[in-house]
Amino acid sequence: MKNSLSATHPNREIFAAILILCGSISFSAKAVLVKLAYQYEVDTISLMALRMGFALPFFIVIAWQSNRKNADKYALTKKDIGYIIFFGVLGFYVASLFDFFGLQYVTASLERVVLFTYPTLVLLLSWLFF
Repeated sequence: MKNSLSATHPNREIFAAILILCGSISFSAKAVLVKLAYQYEVDTISLMALRMGFALPFFIVIAWQSNRKNADKYALTKKDIGYIIFFGVLGFYVASLFDFFGLQYVTASLERVVLFTYPTLVLLLSWLFF
């Protein structure tokens, strides 16, 4: 039996599946595109600036939508917003920096394998040491 949300939005699940598929393809294609860009002697910092520049409008829209829908439930102070921006930029920048530098030394397919098996490796290492 379908829940009431599915009954009112019959295409919602199909739309979600399409978004997941597009996100997975885009995530996997990033390494290939970076490797192609390295052939033209582009430096890592310039590639990261382009990536962040393209991602910024999406993050702004998501933050605006989230704040608009949940403003009454979760009131954020300016300090909270500052922390969110600081740690978001730091995390996004540092993770991307290491990823892009790593792509200078390994193939795109090996980078994808490592990235997709990372959660499994963390689980196994946590089990082993903790």
